[in-house]
Amino acid sequence: MRLPEVLGALGALVVGVVLAAFLLTSALGEQPALPTPVPPTLPPLPTLAPASLPASGSSPAAITSFTAPLATGQPAPPLQVTLLDGSVMNTSDFSGVPMWVYFMTTWSPQAPAELAMMKDYAKQLGTEMNELVIDVGEDPATVQAFMEQQKFNLPVAVDQDGSAQAQWGAYALPVHYFVDGTGLVQGVIYGGAPVDIYIQAITDLVPDFSAEAPTPKPVTQPTEAPPPAETPSPSQ
Repeated sequence: MRLPEVLGALGALVVGVVLAAFLLTSALGEQPALPTPVPPTLPPLPTLAPASLPASGSSPAAITSFTAPLATGQPAPPLQVTLLDGSVMNTSDFSGVPMWVYFMTTWSPQAPAELAMMKDYAKQLGTEMNELVIDVGEDPATVQAFMEQQKFNLPVAVDQDGSAQAQWGAYALPVHYFVDGTGLVQGVIYGGAPVDIYIQAITDLVPDFSAEAPTPKPVTQPTEAPPPAETPSPSQ
């Protein structure tokens, strides 16, 4: 190759390198800073006043959600309830004697069997334990018809407004409370428990109680009637 050609090739190479370096430098150079976005201004949230709680003089029905269920060892609040016969019963009038309090509804599937058990044991307990049934939230006519159907003759009260239920925190129905003579809860039994659990709760308060099995009624076999005497046919 002749010298002019060599010089021309070198010149072209140098120009290419310089151009490439210029382009690379431009690409790696500082980019213009982007503007920082400003967050939008939100309107201030309204200040909420704290929810007001029921006053201390409110009825128990107004504070249902604030009343914890009674537990063993706690004092049972006195109850003043209206019975189906229209009389008023105050449990504080029966202090000194254990009490069996049953909160229920007529639509509780356990109610018929537990009312029958309560009625049977009440006969054996006599005056050693008082019994009280409290129907929650139903009208007296419905409760009266149900108790007549069950042939239940112990004291029954109707707690239509739920005030008695709230006082004792008896929310899971049916539920039985066994209270000693000093007013302390000694047993809490929810519906559907085995009979032995009820017997033990009663015995804890009335040690001489002995649950007696109902005496089975004898089965009377029907007496067969003698065959009718044959009537002689008239002679031909």
